Amino acid sequence: MDRQAQMQAIVDKLAGVPPETLPPLSALDPPWRTIYLRIERAGDHTEAELAIYQATRGLTDREHIVRDLCAMLPPGSAFTAYPSLQEISGQFSSVDWLWPSWIPRGMLTLFGASPGAGKSLVALDLARRVIHGLPFPDGSSPVPSSPVLIVDAEGAPALLNQRARAWNIDRSRLFLMLAPQSGGLIDLSRASQQALLSEMCRTLEPALVVVDSLAAATARGETSLDAARAILGFLSNVAREHHLALLIIHHLRKRPSGARTAPLRVAADDLRGSSHISAAARSVMALSVLGALPASAAGSAVEPPIADPIPAGPGPASAESYVDGPRRLEIVKTNLCRPPSPLGLVFEGENVPVPTLRYTEYVEPAPQPSQTDLCAGWLYAFLESAAEPLKPADVIRAARQVGFSRTTLYRARNLLSGLVVDLGHSTRDPNNRWALAAQPDT
Repeated sequence: MDRQAQMQAIVDKLAGVPPETLPPLSALDPPWRTIYLRIERAGDHTEAELAIYQATRGLTDREHIVRDLCAMLPPGSAFTAYPSLQEISGQFSSVDWLWPSWIPRGMLTLFGASPGAGKSLVALDLARRVIHGLPFPDGSSPVPSSPVLIVDAEGAPALLNQRARAWNIDRSRLFLMLAPQSGGLIDLSRASQQALLSEMCRTLEPALVVVDSLAAATARGETSLDAARAILGFLSNVAREHHLALLIIHHLRKRPSGARTAPLRVAADDLRGSSHISAAARSVMALSVLGALPASAAGSAVEPPIADPIPAGPGPASAESYVDGPRRLEIVKTNLCRPPSPLGLVFEGENVPVPTLRYTEYVEPAPQPSQTDLCAGWLYAFLESAAEPLKPADVIRAARQVGFSRTTLYRARNLLSGLVVDLGHSTRDPNNRWALAAQPDT
């Protein structure tokens, strides 16, 4: 946490902010940790000033610390033991959006998808739209052209440069926060790197900050509740203090061995790590790789596609590898508004360094037929083509030859109840035969 955020934590504790929303003690540095330990909730503004003065005794530069903390104290009504909603309503403001109904300003947005789905490409495309003042993927009105800052925790500046060049992005307005040393790692749980990010936001005034990715941006691990709360609390303060949109790219939980690999419809519960991660975000965006879209949706582009890729210049120009299949981009969790309609997304271009992204109106694909459905179709056609009613054992042998088990066949037989009939006295009758209901008994 930077100096401003640590001072705010002290002021919040004085004002009686609920303890569960305050940062852990380990997130504070001296002398702020000492002050934080010494203070308790104050009853009014005067009592708060006195508490600050007493808590700073013996500290170096006490005069400046007291002055700065007192300057941050909220109005006197904030110290009322039990303030009413009317008394605190002036602190609230309506939600301001970067991308309406998708990405709010001043809050955290989480963006999850499986590896190879294209999370970083979608995030860079959103950056392109903000930098160039272009409409958003659903056609929403653009924001004024603004800088974008990417926290490149994945350590891939060359790849980002290749993609930005391919899409003709104005790279003079795209900024990267890189590791302090070549080959090093970004760790946003460290005070020095928190201070750097805060300073870059103050200086550059970006409309959008992208953290790629949360797992790579902290050495403490996203499964630790304290670590997750500390880093997300810091990022939330950055978004609120600078009134910017903060998009955090995150990975999914590993699925059990043997689980189906595709298609996977991503839900908020699929995000990896502590549940506090998805709880801290006011909007959770997901990108799912699904089966083929219906033909009616294949050409319904919301807007013209981005410019054709240009040569990537020096460096590797081999095509990137992505999971095949159309995609579904959607909001899977929000408490700010009604979730918007999902969008379809197709990656176009083969054997090119960077694919083209084309958004569509998403049409829910028809459900894929089950094995029982397929077997029912086969059974009906098989009996229809038979010259006479057939013994069940003969049908079972024929079904196995085309890949259907006995169990699947009997499920299909039950599904066709009324269309396929038994011609024996019972299903156990050795003379029983199967026939279509309209087929005469021969």
